Amino acid sequence: MRGGQSPPFFSTTGENMILDNRGVEVLNDNECIVKGEIVQNNIPILEQNYVEKMNSNNGFTEQRMFRKIASVPVVAQLQATEDGYDLDDPKDLYRFLRDNPEYMTVERLVSTRQHNIIVK
Repeated sequence: MRGGQSPPFFSTTGENMILDNRGVEVLNDNECIVKGEIVQNNIPILEQNYVEKMNSNNGFTEQRMFRKIASVPVVAQLQATEDGYDLDDPKDLYRFLRDNPEYMTVERLVSTRQHNIIVK
């Protein structure tokens, strides 16, 4: 490739196409620069999040064994990391979701109802 740059990477998995237009420019034996950008169509993910938020049982499966609270696009995860969020830390993840509610698939993360155990 010209100038030490790699070709763009296209992921064509459905509507969530990702265009990775990054490349590496080699300055010398010990230095290089990464240039470019990554672009993703987030609209299908945001639409699906809205549908799940409106139709879900507060994110729980029928058996209440699993709860999906959000779906965050890859590009948004990368941007969150650049913005200083540590999405592996629950407090930082909740802060990120509070700041970006469009990625949530539930109305709120913490229920205001009393927690009762029901035994049948």
